[in-house]
Amino acid sequence: MAYWVELDVFQGPLDLLLYLLKEQEIEVRDIPVAEVTARYWEFLRHLGETDAEAMEEFLLLGAELLALKARLLLNLPSEGAAGEEEPDEEASRPEEELARRMEEYRPFKKAAEVLALLAGRASLSYGRPLEAEAVVAALARVDPLEGVTLVHLQRAYRGVLLRLEEDREARERVHTVKRLSITLRGQQRIILRCLYQVKGKLTFRSLLRPQPSRLEVATTLVALLELVRRGRVYLYQPQAFAEIEVWRKE
Repeated sequence: MAYWVELDVFQGPLDLLLYLLKEQEIEVRDIPVAEVTARYWEFLRHLGETDAEAMEEFLLLGAELLALKARLLLNLPSEGAAGEEEPDEEASRPEEELARRMEEYRPFKKAAEVLALLAGRASLSYGRPLEAEAVVAALARVDPLEGVTLVHLQRAYRGVLLRLEEDREARERVHTVKRLSITLRGQQRIILRCLYQVKGKLTFRSLLRPQPSRLEVATTLVALLELVRRGRVYLYQPQAFAEIEVWRKE
């Protein structure tokens, strides 16, 4: 139920009052905020029940009206002009401030109206009741084993056993995930240390763990290229797609 505002300068719903204030057809100074608030609480008492959405809307818009009224009476600049030596006249107008706040509020109000409309339409729809007897009768006429042979049952049974075995093995496998600290400089040190230990060549694959991550592979490759650039190692590949050999420069 919408709240109807009755003042000397205006009679109508609160939304219309705010619209006229936005269009500057009514001055904020002509609106007695205290009277509007008092009459609204009287309206709620006569209503006998609390409409949370209506109260929230009134509190929001009423607070805006009160702030604008106070700013106008105290001759204070608007929020956007605070701290400036020469506030902009347009930014200081309460009507402009109210218009901006109303534009911010309008999409939320429209969305609430649409949701309320959809909820109202949904409340008018009712699902068709399930006729249990008809369903049972229809199922009774169907042979669940029609077309099923012993071979089909054996295959289904073996498939179930296979899936159970796979699930059991998956549950028994325990994976421990360790966080690795892989850095470019660290990989360079590892490569040089390995080359000094073998005193010969290494393959790129031998520098990696058995199941390396993408990060480890990429970092090791970049570390090798950096060592080549610095003249510490050189790479050799006997043929296409062959293992990359890593040699230490003497």
